[in-house]
Amino acid sequence: MIKLIYKSKLMREEIKHWIALISLGVCALLSIAWGLSKKEKIIVIGMDEAGTRLIANQSDRLIQNELKVFFKNFFELYYGYNDVNYNERMRLATDLFSEELWQEEREKITQIGANLKKTPLSQSVEILSIDRVDNFKIEAILLLKIKARMNDQQVKLKVNIEYRKTERTEANAYGYEITSITDAAI
Repeated sequence: MIKLIYKSKLMREEIKHWIALISLGVCALLSIAWGLSKKEKIIVIGMDEAGTRLIANQSDRLIQNELKVFFKNFFELYYGYNDVNYNERMRLATDLFSEELWQEEREKITQIGANLKKTPLSQSVEILSIDRVDNFKIEAILLLKIKARMNDQQVKLKVNIEYRKTERTEANAYGYEITSITDAAI
């Protein structure tokens, strides 16, 4: 009789041991499955004069301000140059281009650089307006002030730009790139 009780206690301990192992295994599998199913979520935190807050969508005031700064910087680089700084400014401006747009515009930009060596001039830009036309499309009105030898002139320019989000890099810290640009004198 004592042997039966001893065996049954041993059997009970063995059953408890296996139940504990199976429970831990199921918990481990469930936590692994839960962890793999979670998607990575990037949280953007914005800081301005009003304080610090989470940025939930693209219409946030901080994102819109960053986009304005992106375009102001681009216009200053792309349309404001002289014969001395043209190559450097175009290098910085075209860092904001998509690869496809760079391939399209490369020859035109190189030709302007060659012409500037023959006929020096200086061009400055004043941004009159920047308006969002559609998602990822803007329209800007610029005033170009061109000085060449004894000739000064002003040209109003209407610029249409399409852009898209991209990864932030050292060359392009804004996280946007320009995919299309057209301009016409008005």
